[in-house]
Amino acid sequence: MDASPSLRCLLITVQGGQVILPNSLVAEVLPFATLLQIETAPRWVAGAMLWRNLTTPLVSLGRLIFRIAPDRDLNSRIIIAHTLGTDPRLPHFGVLSTAAPRPVSVQRTDLDFDLEIPDAERNRPGVLSWATYQDQLVVIPDMDSIEAVLRPLVRRT
Repeated sequence: MDASPSLRCLLITVQGGQVILPNSLVAEVLPFATLLQIETAPRWVAGAMLWRNLTTPLVSLGRLIFRIAPDRDLNSRIIIAHTLGTDPRLPHFGVLSTAAPRPVSVQRTDLDFDLEIPDAERNRPGVLSWATYQDQLVVIPDMDSIEAVLRPLVRRT
């Protein structure tokens, strides 16, 4: 029996692929809502919403990482993620998902990071790492770089 500890995660389907986040980073999963536009935002920032009395930006990791425009439908969800930074104006941001996230329990041996990905793909914005989980390609998002873009936008909204 493998005694390695497991990490509870959410497997999140976005336009073009899947991302995986530890449960500890997820604050809430919401149905899709109407968004406020942020005029100066990059195209991968879908907009913002009011959540817990804070302007909370919503990102499309499908557009950022996989370069596919978001397609909102009745199954779309907003995954509210805790930020890693300490800026009180950006304690959370939302991730646009195409379906309800799937909870998974992941052990280190479940993720294979030894992938042959071309450098142009490996170094895409928003990607910390590529991996496979249960023979499916998943992305571990670069939360720090995403937050760095969002911080100045929240100050303007």
